Amino acid sequence: MTVNYGSRLFNMAIVLLGIVAAGTILKSASGVFVPLTVAFFIMLLLQPVAKRTASIVDNMLFRIKGKFGKEHKSEESKLATIFSVILVILLFVSLSFGIYMLIKGQIALILSKSTDIMNNIVEPIKSWMVSSGIFGDSEGVTSYINGLAESAMSIVPNAAKPIISGVFTFVMILFLTTFLMIGRRRLEENLEKNLTPPNYKRILHISDKIESNTRKFILTKLITSSITGVGIGLGLLIFLEPQDALIWGSIYFVMNFIPIYGSLIAGLGVILYTMAVFEHGSFLDAWPVIIVVMVVNNTVSNAIEPRLMQFSLPIGPVTVLLAVIAWAWLWGAWGMILAVPITIMMKVMLEEINGKGWMTAIMET
Repeated sequence: MTVNYGSRLFNMAIVLLGIVAAGTILKSASGVFVPLTVAFFIMLLLQPVAKRTASIVDNMLFRIKGKFGKEHKSEESKLATIFSVILVILLFVSLSFGIYMLIKGQIALILSKSTDIMNNIVEPIKSWMVSSGIFGDSEGVTSYINGLAESAMSIVPNAAKPIISGVFTFVMILFLTTFLMIGRRRLEENLEKNLTPPNYKRILHISDKIESNTRKFILTKLITSSITGVGIGLGLLIFLEPQDALIWGSIYFVMNFIPIYGSLIAGLGVILYTMAVFEHGSFLDAWPVIIVVMVVNNTVSNAIEPRLMQFSLPIGPVTVLLAVIAWAWLWGAWGMILAVPITIMMKVMLEEINGKGWMTAIMET
């Protein structure tokens, strides 16, 4: 059997060019694609709640009209759909406000403890660098460390500025989520009218599988992130004030949505902050916080999450790692959060359209 290597190389080159072109478009137009993707996943997560709300409202209308002798024919009527959309808007606004207050509280917390951070973390590091002699003379090290610390602290007050620019993004996500919730029903109706029954059933099957897998992952991450946040918050009550423990537990909850890297970054922040502001001894006396962070992280990541993820994660750990790196390069922090859901969607689509092959096998490693 003759193998046409030239044709294979040509096809591989076309595929690589397509990937590069797609990556360029996604990166350059991230201002549009990121809100749209976030809105899509929020729609997937809230769709069952909105559908249930619409059903409850529709049943209420049926009973009310029945008492007046009027017939109510349409299931999930327009009024019921409006109520479900209002619910989505309220949930989304509440979530946005909570995130805003969390970031604002974190900035205020760091600013209020800036002196402790400087004295208990920066100064010991500077003393070690000077005494070791590896990093140069005392004057040079002192000037360099002080410059870095001042730059870092000057950035913190301005960290609230992206919140203002982010308001536009959240408003866009809000509108996109609303339109996706409404347009989903119309799209299904149009597909049912214009496609043959076999094609319609196939598209519906692929769509349901994508939504099911993605929704399971998001809900699983919500559960594990909640457990992690609560565990860290309770553990920090030993070392910190309740307000500080609450804020860092919330930060851990949010950061845990970033696979692999999120918990590492949050854990490092918790450890350094706790050791810097510990009031019952020197910063080294707070070393048990390292055990708290490690116990919570290992319990969730090695015991709880694998048991839950085996039912909701059709991709392997290597794929997760590479996906986070790739999407972080494309979309930054948003890309790190969205990397796994997007990759799950891609894997399910490949599997359903082309069947199981080498690509899906690689994605399961």
